[in-house]
Amino acid sequence: MHPSTATVARPPIRVSTGARPYLLTAPNQPTAPKAARDFVRAVLSRTGLSPLLDTAVLLTSEAVTHSHLRAPESTDILLRILTTDDGLRISVHDEGTSRIPAPAPEPGHCLLLLAHLADRWGTTPFEGPTRSTSLWFELYADDTTA
Repeated sequence: MHPSTATVARPPIRVSTGARPYLLTAPNQPTAPKAARDFVRAVLSRTGLSPLLDTAVLLTSEAVTHSHLRAPESTDILLRILTTDDGLRISVHDEGTSRIPAPAPEPGHCLLLLAHLADRWGTTPFEGPTRSTSLWFELYADDTTA
């Protein structure tokens, strides 16, 4: 189970038949956050998850910017989107050797936005040679109609 600072009213996203993964690898350059935003926009605009678009784009931009600022320029940033009928999970990973802090009561700017806007978020150790950490968040589709 992943750590989380948000109260979750329903179970986490489950990978099931029909779940779709999307991957983007971008060089760690100042243009990486824009490339990530454009990628998320393109993916979500073709799904039934378009109501989550603005929040997903904002949180992705913050997470990729966080990675860009802390990772060496020579590395790549990996963005993974997993969409399901219930919502989405976005993971951001870089090859920086410093670890992303676990969710805390008083997180930094990027983590503060995740804590307030994501339905669930956390960090996961990455099993690569640099022993770094992936930052992920989930957004759930609204089951009710207003």
